[in-house]
Amino acid sequence: MVLLNKNIQNLTNYPFDKLRALLGNTEIDTKITDMSIGQPMHAVPNFIKEIIYKGQDKWNSYPPLVGIPALQISYLRWLKSRFNVNSFFDEQNILPLSGTREGLFSVAMALNIQKICLPNPFYQVYLAASLFDNIKKSFLICNSDNNFLIDLNKLKLSLKNNRSLVYFCSPSNPQGKIASYDYLQELIKIVRFYDSVLIVDECYIDIFYEKLPIGTIEVCEKLGNSLNNVIIFHSLSKRSNVAGLRSGYLIGDTKIVQCFKKLRSYSAPTIPIPIQLASTELWKDEKHVIKNRELYKRKVKFSDKVFKSYRPYNSPEAGFFLWLKVKDSEEFTKKLYSKYDIKVMPGQYLAYGKKDNPGRQYVRIALVHHEKKNNAGLEKILKLLL
Repeated sequence: MVLLNKNIQNLTNYPFDKLRALLGNTEIDTKITDMSIGQPMHAVPNFIKEIIYKGQDKWNSYPPLVGIPALQISYLRWLKSRFNVNSFFDEQNILPLSGTREGLFSVAMALNIQKICLPNPFYQVYLAASLFDNIKKSFLICNSDNNFLIDLNKLKLSLKNNRSLVYFCSPSNPQGKIASYDYLQELIKIVRFYDSVLIVDECYIDIFYEKLPIGTIEVCEKLGNSLNNVIIFHSLSKRSNVAGLRSGYLIGDTKIVQCFKKLRSYSAPTIPIPIQLASTELWKDEKHVIKNRELYKRKVKFSDKVFKSYRPYNSPEAGFFLWLKVKDSEEFTKKLYSKYDIKVMPGQYLAYGKKDNPGRQYVRIALVHHEKKNNAGLEKILKLLL
């Protein structure tokens, strides 16, 4: 039909739709161990239940787009404490989001760009930024040759003569790699030189193991206390096990944030006030984050032990995914499900390309279940590999 957006028609099915087509509808089978989706299974912090209950008289109020003052303050304080930065930003640089998912792609509507550049593989939501116009797409392969990060020399070639929106994720999804300070500094310099915009997805930045991930805002401080051409996204979903709360934030270039704010005043959902009250306390509290991180650390250590003899194995530096090399991702996924009732995500569903698809020989495994179930699943996966 001529009334339909042809750009949407050209999108492939979402990864989980592809997985359902591969394995059949498995939604109601309780025997299945679903390690395909990054849905946190650890306990929700108890203290937010009472906060939401006490805030029930606020359900009849329209929530402020910019967030209640207490929420703004808690996020700004978290930024300064978590990344040890000074006050070179304020409430004009920040904007709350009903989950970072929709903000990550809809921010493109506030920008005059010709191209989007994406790491490949990537969080598929980024691709939706190409729907708003006839925007070109550049997929930059991230594999073991470049430590699973964007090759910056190839990025330069892609940005030449194109005002672009560059997506970057650190710690990366699905590979769990952390970008170094020097890498982030060079990335920001390149994007600014080509008059483009950098979107940094830091939703996994509080789930790490041996080394503390560098925050993009730390690098921006050293590069002249400037957030020009940079937007950074943070979320409570993973750090606090509250994916259903739909609460996140962005911080960045004042002009872009204010333009995006104007757009959102017309079109975007706002976070209900009881949820904002709970979010305020979650940004303020680090005890539950430390406890959460320790649970993931134990599961990663077990994974390291299980796959010690499997040479292609790479231990994640951060996040809660394993990016495990196999011969064929679809075939492995089907066999694993058929033999052990375990679901994982074929890597090729998270990447772009056919014969040159960088995810074709990988599966993504989410370490989100409680230890006993998680560890049993990993042991069965190893059996299939050997």
